[in-house]
Amino acid sequence: FDNIYNLDTVPIATVQVRFDGWVTEMEDDTRMMDISGDQSDGRGGGIDNLLYSADAEFSCFADLAVTSPGDYYKEGEGSLIQAVFDERGFGRNEEVIVADCIEQLHKLFPSSRKLKCTWSNVVKLGQSLYREKPGQDKFRPKQATPISNFFLAGSYTYQDYLDSMEGATRSGLMVADEIIARADGPEGLKAQSAKANAAREDSAEAAGSEEKMKIPFFAS
Repeated sequence: FDNIYNLDTVPIATVQVRFDGWVTEMEDDTRMMDISGDQSDGRGGGIDNLLYSADAEFSCFADLAVTSPGDYYKEGEGSLIQAVFDERGFGRNEEVIVADCIEQLHKLFPSSRKLKCTWSNVVKLGQSLYREKPGQDKFRPKQATPISNFFLAGSYTYQDYLDSMEGATRSGLMVADEIIARADGPEGLKAQSAKANAAREDSAEAAGSEEKMKIPFFAS
């Protein structure tokens, strides 16, 4: 279980930059500049998808105002680009990394040089992911731990996928399997809950208390 401390981690910096137009709209300059009216229906200009590029320091990025307008579109504003920088950008101050992000976006989408950044934010995580290099899998912990009734979920735990949303989802399903597997039998979680409740009731009766608090069992 202590092998978890041997996992090598990767620092990242997530940058958000909002513009007065649509950054990824490359075919129509008029549409790129059009932020009039309410475009919360997801019809903002540009590419409605998660994007990747080998020509920038951010491994993946997206225009959240287009891909998730219900949460990120702001009336009277355009793109909200979110870009994830790798460890090369982690050590830079916020002003520098925002400027680097904007410049690299301009190189990917030259027409966006006509737009202005209206807002920015940087969030740094020193231990965001485990480093995917040879020999790391043996340090990824299983979902069941040596501690009774304590389980781990997360993409860093041992499962079929890499450190990803799919891996996190898979780990949660595996935790559920572990809990269910331990629920039955004389020493299972359900039996342990029943024993604890019986002991609590005996203590309450011995103390003359009328209040009896039961320990719930959630995997029934």
